[in-house]
Amino acid sequence: MNQLLATILLVVNQQRIPLLYPYEADWLLKNDKTERPGVGKTISSIEQDKTHVLMKGQLASLPATNGRVGFSLIETHVPRSVDGSEGIIFSGRGTESAIFSVLVKDDQWNQPEGTLTFQWNFETNGKSQTFFAKWSEFTPTIRGKKVSGFSLDLTTVHSLSFQISRSHQNKWYDTDPLDFEWEI
Repeated sequence: MNQLLATILLVVNQQRIPLLYPYEADWLLKNDKTERPGVGKTISSIEQDKTHVLMKGQLASLPATNGRVGFSLIETHVPRSVDGSEGIIFSGRGTESAIFSVLVKDDQWNQPEGTLTFQWNFETNGKSQTFFAKWSEFTPTIRGKKVSGFSLDLTTVHSLSFQISRSHQNKWYDTDPLDFEWEI
């Protein structure tokens, strides 16, 4: 992967400005807490070297919910302001026919009902792809469910995540564990 592909870029007035280099960022891995008997648990890992970051693993499944449980994400700090930008461009390769999400948090993240994130979904095809996520297309969510009454505050965005969730897959009803990979 070349330097441009391994960069997350801001789009400002149709120009591309580096936001962060994924392979240099400090990523935190978070998984669901599902550990019920007969279900297993989500298992994932991060591999990071001088050119890319790879998140891979297997999402848990719970037959009683038709396979709608299980998530894994990697999260990092946003090192500069995104105010005035139209969105981000990033490239990566993910599991064929999987739906991943970009999540951002601003200073509104701590809500009584749970963590507020702004989410943008994208589907991967197993090959390297470039995506443009416009801020205007991000949806406010709490615990993965859409909520109203919130607007993304670009002046206070402080974290960026990539997530895969069982509930967003086209085959969410499949109760087999779901293997996944996402490389940026």
